[in-house]
Amino acid sequence: MTMSNTSPASTWLSLASSEIASSSHLHDELLDVLRAFGKDDGDAPGPATLNPDEQPAANVAVVTHLQDRITTELLDEIDADQASMFGRRFASVSVLLEENTITDSSSGITTNQLLRLALHRRAVQILSTDDPILSKRKALRIRALVDFIWSQSLVLGLKDVSHDNPTLVELVHQKQLQSLSSSRYNELTKGFHHATLEGNTSDYGPVHINILRIQLQKSQCQMKCIDARTINTDLPTLAQQMGAAAAISGGFFLYSEPDIELPSKRTDPVGLLVEDGRILGPPVFRRAAVFQGGDGIGIDKLGMTRVICSFTLQQSDGELSAQQLMELTVGVDNVRCFHRGIAEKVTPSQDEIALKIVGGSLIKWSSEETSIPLAGCVLLLPTTMLPTNWPEKASTDAKINVTYTLPTPLDNAVAGGPIFFDDNNDEQTMDLPSEDFKGSAPPVTFSQDETFDRNLLPRMGIGITNNDSSGEKELVCVAVDGRNLDRALGLTLQGTSDLLKTLGCVKAMNLDGGSSKRMVILDPESSQHSVVCLSTTEIKGNDNDNGGSSKKSAGEPSRPVHSAILFLPPDS
Repeated sequence: MTMSNTSPASTWLSLASSEIASSSHLHDELLDVLRAFGKDDGDAPGPATLNPDEQPAANVAVVTHLQDRITTELLDEIDADQASMFGRRFASVSVLLEENTITDSSSGITTNQLLRLALHRRAVQILSTDDPILSKRKALRIRALVDFIWSQSLVLGLKDVSHDNPTLVELVHQKQLQSLSSSRYNELTKGFHHATLEGNTSDYGPVHINILRIQLQKSQCQMKCIDARTINTDLPTLAQQMGAAAAISGGFFLYSEPDIELPSKRTDPVGLLVEDGRILGPPVFRRAAVFQGGDGIGIDKLGMTRVICSFTLQQSDGELSAQQLMELTVGVDNVRCFHRGIAEKVTPSQDEIALKIVGGSLIKWSSEETSIPLAGCVLLLPTTMLPTNWPEKASTDAKINVTYTLPTPLDNAVAGGPIFFDDNNDEQTMDLPSEDFKGSAPPVTFSQDETFDRNLLPRMGIGITNNDSSGEKELVCVAVDGRNLDRALGLTLQGTSDLLKTLGCVKAMNLDGGSSKRMVILDPESSQHSVVCLSTTEIKGNDNDNGGSSKKSAGEPSRPVHSAILFLPPDS
């Protein structure tokens, strides 16, 4: 192992940069991976050496030391079981990188050694931060770091052996899946088609992707969006019961965010969710949504502007009674909406009042500084707009409910984001801040992505094609498998965008991916529904916490689906 004596201005990252520049066997892309989780090249705290095992304290092994820190310091954000698992996964990846290191005789510095160096240094950086915001997100950042370093080790490891493999886009063409004119698609029922894209690529390694194409005119498809938490069954059974031709997982939800406060809870949907005309979640964030309304199925950015909020007082004084209080239109008459992409707290001016809203409930009103809920919002409005029958304070026997009316009525809708591309609109796409993926807006893994969209993950995307010569337009869904170390590493957002573009879409967007990503299709022969996605094989440590060994868990159960989109034939 090469050790370097450096000037005080040097960092481990600058040393690594010099090593990569002078090496014939280290890929240039490696430097971008090492820069992740840093603000700039100078943001690389820790000893200025290329030794991943530089000890933080005398006689303490670095892996054991960091695993112990992860297991204990994350307890403010997640439960003990999760913290212990994150610690074991960190140790397992470190050990696997060390085991897979093949020393080059000419320099002694290897790709996996530098990745292991970054894993250790960035973990210390995350755990030691005094940033008031980042200090609340250590669990999310540690998890993202471990996933990122491990997936990049696999991708970089494939570069020397995958020169003859096609790119992802080339593989789509080789398999003749870019349009329905290919015989590679199987018809599930009238107008619904499915195919699987599988193979080894030069840019993303092994891929396994399920493609659903729906001819909207031929199928007369009805789209139904649901809060799947209210259904006491799994997605295949639900699709079977409702007569769906196919179903996919839907939008984002609260998960590991550290500051979820009641009445919000883990698994609550983030953003717009409309089920059969009922708005279960308002469009707090202006983000891409897929929807069905009077003009059919579409994709667009939808937010709170011109949404009507109706407030009703629900009293319980022996028997329930409801009293209409007022209606407000966001963006009209000085009614302003604030969410977590803008700030974490907001203070009304002297003549304003703040209404703190989560879903269908007004949980607080105040003329003082008010915290903004994770998946909710705070409305600021002139105090003169409050009706005379507005209650002076909240009480246990009086609850104020909030219902919403969209500017354009929708039957069903679910938000995701970002929009990947829109051939009919010059507005910038793949722009996360413009869709309120910023600040502390959930999911924080998007709002605070520190990998520069280099993380390979399971993805879900959806897009729409132009009308063909017969006037037919298609809805295209892709379920990208990932975290399966043998058959599918996953894609970046840009990779998912490129895939949908290659499949003929003119407008497309991202939905929630990760371990809850799911696609279910109807088997036309058996008339049964089944999940077509691969199981994940995430890196996990053995049951002990000593970090001394590691393993892959084959077929680990995925997270349940929390919101879903069902695609129904007209006779369902």
